[in-house]
Amino acid sequence: MQIVSSIAAGYGGRINPVPDARQLLAAVAFPHGDCLVIDPSLITSVIAETIVSALAKFPRPVVAFSGITTAAMESVVILARRSQARFVFRGVPTERSALEQALLLTPDVKLRAALLSEIDAHMARLPSVIADRLRDAFMTGDGARSLDTLAAMTGLTRRGLDRRFAGAGFVSGKRLLDAWRIVAGYRAITTSRVPLGRIARVLGCTTRVMDAQFVAMIGVSCSALRAQSMTAEDVARRIARRLTERDG
Repeated sequence: MQIVSSIAAGYGGRINPVPDARQLLAAVAFPHGDCLVIDPSLITSVIAETIVSALAKFPRPVVAFSGITTAAMESVVILARRSQARFVFRGVPTERSALEQALLLTPDVKLRAALLSEIDAHMARLPSVIADRLRDAFMTGDGARSLDTLAAMTGLTRRGLDRRFAGAGFVSGKRLLDAWRIVAGYRAITTSRVPLGRIARVLGCTTRVMDAQFVAMIGVSCSALRAQSMTAEDVARRIARRLTERDG
């Protein structure tokens, strides 16, 4: 709790502790809240199964933050197999930076749902190995940082990946990677006071590059978006057009 609280406090986040499984399940269905943080070592495998069933009905970003213990691993396996949870393990050298990234780049639930709905027909035309990777990136805010990495993750060549994207009606793979970065950074940009440079670093790019991606995909700079945020539905429609309509 102290570690999570100290990170969240850095960007104006607020934490509502949930003391037991019953209240945790109620919190999953509650419409507010950006992210659910769970310690798998504190829940049984039965509760983990119940949680993933609830998440299927009420999708919500989840960060599993836990020590590496036998008790935790039972629930970790269930969460990994049946949810899009991001995992951060205590005691590893990158623990704090990984947790900061997971909490800061929590996708906006409305934006990711609206965008996936807008491009669903195109995603359905992709091989499942590619579509699943992309959906996971949009759901968790964590994905391949380059097309070469995505190709390696899917067992395809770059040329083969490009052909699949074209066949599904997408303009380019680059725009898809830009899209998940926008979905990952949108909430931090529009609802927090975190400097834009820090958000860009966590996204793995410079402020200039991040700004160029937002301008190209939704037509406004990051600072303009922060000053007067657009609705998630409007952002999703703009991104979907850029993903599927070639420049005239």
